[in-house]
Amino acid sequence: MLDPWNGSGTTTLAANTLGHSVVGLDRNPVASVVAQLRCKVPMNVEPIRFSSLRIRASARTQNDPLNYWFDDITTARIRAWTSHLEHASPSNRTMGLVAAFRAVRSLTKYFEGSNPTWVKRASENEERLCFTHSEIDEAFFSEQVFLASRLSSVPRTSASVSLLTADSAALPLATNSIDIIVTSPPYLTRIDYAVAYARELAVLGIDVFSEKTLRKALMGTTLTRQASMTPSLLGPMAEALLSDISQHESKASSSYYMKQAKQYLNDLNSGLRESARVSKPGAEMHLVVQDSYYKDVLVPLAEICIEEAKRYGWELQEHEMFPVKRLLTTLNTSARAYKKGDVSESVITFTRRKHD
Repeated sequence: MLDPWNGSGTTTLAANTLGHSVVGLDRNPVASVVAQLRCKVPMNVEPIRFSSLRIRASARTQNDPLNYWFDDITTARIRAWTSHLEHASPSNRTMGLVAAFRAVRSLTKYFEGSNPTWVKRASENEERLCFTHSEIDEAFFSEQVFLASRLSSVPRTSASVSLLTADSAALPLATNSIDIIVTSPPYLTRIDYAVAYARELAVLGIDVFSEKTLRKALMGTTLTRQASMTPSLLGPMAEALLSDISQHESKASSSYYMKQAKQYLNDLNSGLRESARVSKPGAEMHLVVQDSYYKDVLVPLAEICIEEAKRYGWELQEHEMFPVKRLLTTLNTSARAYKKGDVSESVITFTRRKHD
């Protein structure tokens, strides 16, 4: 079984619980660490304390991405933790990193606004947060205790779980090797997942604000790549959506917003093509997708997925729709000015043609 957009590992955990061998991939390294914790760390892993850590007087935090939110003293203490984790067991390292993700997010709530998918940064040094060593130590240990309690209640089986940080458009898997795919690709809702997880990525030493390689690579990113300017090989429904966006009267619709949508659709197309390549003839694919809106233009993502998947040998078996009451677009106050209709979340089932 495969999930090429695995996120934090819900699919891989469910598959393992049912005794299925499973491969989960995601381009975001934070998601991969969380999935490792949920699917591979033993239920009896013990939290570890680092209260005896000492920070060298010469420890430097210049250019550390954690400095977007913390002062040098606090950043140095967090780095003492993450450096020590490099020498811990794989299970303790994974649990320690997820504990660090949770602690850093909790300690920086001051920088969260009304949009939960975006995080602000300190505009000046005086705004950076300062915590004592004991406060950091207690926050990190408490999060480990919480995670350990959660792990103890999660059933596991001995079925194989393989978790990789990789791109859905270039799956590191053999052709005709997968029996079933269960996945939910990112939706076309302009969520910048790199910024949404900027603090967790900073724990891993990744600065998404000054080094934008990862941010540009993630599907659905609000940044456009140069490759998005090249001709696409999309089907009629996807092209019609791009035309509707391009012709919309709102500012930058014909330039930036059209390019961003085109880039997303090309990424989706590549993921569906790769999913077909690695699947055996007769394999099943189950997609969970949600329609949305660009301004007042409907984004019929389910129908686009069906059309694009058919082009790569997937045959539609079932399309079940569920009404959605709350849209992410309601977070954007300017988007509320445009009239929108009802949208649905869809579960779409395909089988791979046995002969192309």
